[in-house]
Amino acid sequence: MFTKKQALLFWLSFILLTHTGSAQVSIEGEFIFQADAGKHGHTHASSIIQCPNGDFLACWYEGKTDRSEDVRIQAARLKRGEIRWSETFLLADTPTLSDNNPCLFIDSEKRLWLIYYTLLGSPEEAWDTAFLRYKIASDYEDASRPISWDIERDLPVKPNHLDETVKALCKMMIKSSFPEAAELCEEAQMKLKNQLARKLGWTTRARPLTLSSGTILLPMASEIFGISMMALTSDGGQTWTFPEPPLGFGVEQPSVFERKDGTLVAYMRDSSPANRIRTSTSNDGGLTWSPIENSIFPNPGSGLEVLRLASGRIILIYNDCTQSPRNSLAVSLSDDEGRTWRWTRRLEHKEGEARFDYPSIIQAQDGRLHATYSVDVKTIKHVIFSEAWIESGTE
Repeated sequence: MFTKKQALLFWLSFILLTHTGSAQVSIEGEFIFQADAGKHGHTHASSIIQCPNGDFLACWYEGKTDRSEDVRIQAARLKRGEIRWSETFLLADTPTLSDNNPCLFIDSEKRLWLIYYTLLGSPEEAWDTAFLRYKIASDYEDASRPISWDIERDLPVKPNHLDETVKALCKMMIKSSFPEAAELCEEAQMKLKNQLARKLGWTTRARPLTLSSGTILLPMASEIFGISMMALTSDGGQTWTFPEPPLGFGVEQPSVFERKDGTLVAYMRDSSPANRIRTSTSNDGGLTWSPIENSIFPNPGSGLEVLRLASGRIILIYNDCTQSPRNSLAVSLSDDEGRTWRWTRRLEHKEGEARFDYPSIIQAQDGRLHATYSVDVKTIKHVIFSEAWIESGTE
C-alpha cells in the first residue's frame, strides 16, 4: 500500500490527470499492493475492468507457485475518486487445487463475469488438466460487502472440429518440414482417442468480446493440442458453441477485436519457434477463421491483449521482445483497423532478469487507458496513460 508521501504524490498526479483528460501526455502508475512473498507468493495474470459506477476492479492469481494447491484468485477495488486500491479480497478458491488465469468482463446487461480455470491435476499435472469455469454477478458495485454471484458454472468444452483440425495441422507441419512433425502428430493422434484430453486442457486469458451481433466470444486455447479456439454464446452464457478453430500450431491465449466491417481479428501468443505474435481473421462472426500467420510483432511466448478504442483506433499491449525474460512491455496504436501500426511506446523496459507480463488493458469512461500487469511475478502494477502519450514519443 502507499506511504503518506506516495499517496500525496499520486493525489497530485491524479488531479493533473483529471484536468488533462484524454490529452494526457504523461504516464502514472502504482502497485496495487506491495510485494510480499509470505502473503502473496507467486502473483500473476491480472485483469482490470471499470464498473458502471466508475469503480475499478482488478484481479489476479497468487500462491506459492503458479500451480500449487494454494493458488487462489484475489482482487482489489479502486473506488471512484479515490487514490488507493483497497485491501485485497478473495474472488475464487477451490480447496487443494490451483485456480488460474482469471479475466474480468462486463456484458451488455452490465453483469460482471469472472472467467478462470481450475487445474484438476495440480500440482504434479497442471495445464493439461485445466477445467474452465465462470461466475456472473449483478450485485458487485457495493464496496461495503462481498460480491454476490448469481451464477457459478463449469464450462465443459466440446470441440466439434478437433479431428479435422489436427489432421490438417499435421499435413501442414509435415509439408513445411516442421521439426519433429511426425512425432508430434503421432502423439496428437493418440491423445484424440482420450476423451479427457479432448475436454480438458482448455484455457483462457484475454477477456471475452461482445460482438456487434450481441454474441459473446470467449477466446481459449488447448494446452494439449497447441491450438486456439473461440467459444460463442448468444444467450448470456446459458449455452455455448465451439466453432472451427483457426488453423495454426503452437498458439494460445488469443485476444480479439472487431473491425467496423464486422471482420474479427485475433492476435495470439506464440509458443512456436516463430517468436512472433500470430494472427487470424474471421468474416462470419467467428464461425470460421483464416490460416494463422505471423504478425510484425515480436513475442517471447507471453500474454497480450488487443482493444478497440472509442476513437476507432486499435491498441495492442504486449512484450516487444523475442526471448525471455519478458523485460520489456509496449503498447502499439493503429489508426487503420490494425492493418498498420503508426505508434509504439514502451510502458516498461529494464535490462536483466526483470519481468513485466500478462497485461490487461481497458479504456475508462473518461477516455484514459488503464493497464495492469505482473511485475517480477511478485505484485501487480496499475498504470494510466492516453493515446496522446503513445503518440508523443517512441522509446
